[in-house]
Amino acid sequence: MERKVSLIPLRDWMKLCTAATVRSDVVAGIALAGLLVPEGMAYAGIAGVPPAAGLYSAAMGLLVYALFGSSRQLAVSPTSGSAAMLAAFVGPLAMGSAERYVALASGTAVAAGILLLIAGFFKLGFVSEFISKPVLKGFVFGLAITIMVKQAPKLLGIERGSGNVFSQARHILASLGETNPWTLAVGLIALAGTFLLAKYLPRVPSALVVLVLGILAVAYFGLEHRGVEVVGTIRGGMPALRIPPVEADDLRDLFAGALGIVLIVYAEALAAARTFASKFGYEINPNQELAAIGASNVASGLAQGFIVGGGMSGTAANASGGARTQLASLITSAGVILTLLFLMPLFHDLPEAVLGAIVIHAVWHLADVNELRRFVSLKTGSIWVALTAMAGVLILGVLKGLILAVCLTLVALMKRISSPQVESLGRLPGSDTFVSIENYPEAEPVPGLLILRPSTTMFFANANRIHGLLREMVAGAAPPAREVILVLEASYDIDLTTLDMLRELKAELGKSAIRLSFVKISKPVRELFGRSGFLAEISEDRIFHSVNNAVEALRGIDGSAGRPLPSGA
Repeated sequence: MERKVSLIPLRDWMKLCTAATVRSDVVAGIALAGLLVPEGMAYAGIAGVPPAAGLYSAAMGLLVYALFGSSRQLAVSPTSGSAAMLAAFVGPLAMGSAERYVALASGTAVAAGILLLIAGFFKLGFVSEFISKPVLKGFVFGLAITIMVKQAPKLLGIERGSGNVFSQARHILASLGETNPWTLAVGLIALAGTFLLAKYLPRVPSALVVLVLGILAVAYFGLEHRGVEVVGTIRGGMPALRIPPVEADDLRDLFAGALGIVLIVYAEALAAARTFASKFGYEINPNQELAAIGASNVASGLAQGFIVGGGMSGTAANASGGARTQLASLITSAGVILTLLFLMPLFHDLPEAVLGAIVIHAVWHLADVNELRRFVSLKTGSIWVALTAMAGVLILGVLKGLILAVCLTLVALMKRISSPQVESLGRLPGSDTFVSIENYPEAEPVPGLLILRPSTTMFFANANRIHGLLREMVAGAAPPAREVILVLEASYDIDLTTLDMLRELKAELGKSAIRLSFVKISKPVRELFGRSGFLAEISEDRIFHSVNNAVEALRGIDGSAGRPLPSGA
């Protein structure tokens, strides 16, 4: 049973704190700060907001999640995906105004947080399960390519193009002659450094190392005078908490855009949280996660930050660094706040090319070629779903690609549930076990009895299809059936459309002197049969515990075996 959502789970994880776990959490928290400070600034660039906004978001996201979250390792901070989706959404609304852009970015975080809190209150954590893995992988793959193409001009020292990914790629190719060799050298060295350090020295914060080296290189070689763009002056200090100054007319757009973003943010965070909860042997509460990530986004937006989520890379770094409780997140938050208060002047000479390299390294793992190869090898058609979702992002853009990805999921879901199968059951020789005759050819049908089992739950979208299949199987039975036994174990509950279909089926069978019985009906189905009067029409002695129970009773071998379930069962 799912645990009740706790208002503040702080008291739960504090019981786990020992001298050893505190030491481990402190080390992990410091190491994570070394990763999230440069990444937060880099992701702010993706989102189109000032670098400090990335640190505001990280500080508040980590702090609030540590108080409300159920995962001990999840690192709630800006993520590349949410930043890219935010930029795609806010850009057109801002109409070229930098001040309006920042306000809308913060407002979207608050709107996303409110939606997540509402979803947590109504226990809607299951909604994220409706995005299939192939769709999510394809969408994220396309998102990773989009981000990398947008960061490429920073590594080359050229102006960024506009339009979709293909238009921007054409612009990059056409502008290669304008490449600044110093910028290219800085970008390539930073890119190589992050990949090599991550591979051979995984415990070293590679992003922080290349960031520091990039700043030192600018100062030592005078790279700013050679055309290498730097971040420049960044406002330090913690911001005052305030409601983002967005206009009332923008609220509808903010909530509409935030709705799409939170679906992906929550799905990504839940996947990361579950992965490490399983690894360390504890459980998370999906609805608690909705509330915690929602509160984190509200706090980030009020602190002039932007959307935060639980990224897999930051969470993995937190876990590998030794994090055992949410104390690690509090330590990281403190490290980010100290950076904001005292260290921001040091980032003046940070090359934009280094930030671009950090972003590309961070999203590289999202372009999971091996997973696409696995989809191909399984031959389930998943690869085409993934490629369609990826193409949607690349051709239509991030937000329209997201809509396409969600629509693909819904289409796949509706196709599956509206195309059910009905199995004919037979008895395995020498046993009382009944199995699908199609799957077990040795299973023997019972003469005169047709035992049918719908493969999925019955409801309005597939009731007519199942009705048609049942008709066909009854008509094709050889020898003709005198009894039809319908096994309803896949349908814990049914709706009015299905009830009316069963009533029609009984009437149709009755015209051919065929009687209908039911096996394995649940309590809700029995109660609906009773309220509607259908139970009186079929009679209690036509409802059985098991297939074998029904067969023995209807064949008249053992009348006592045909006793119906008690009315309250």
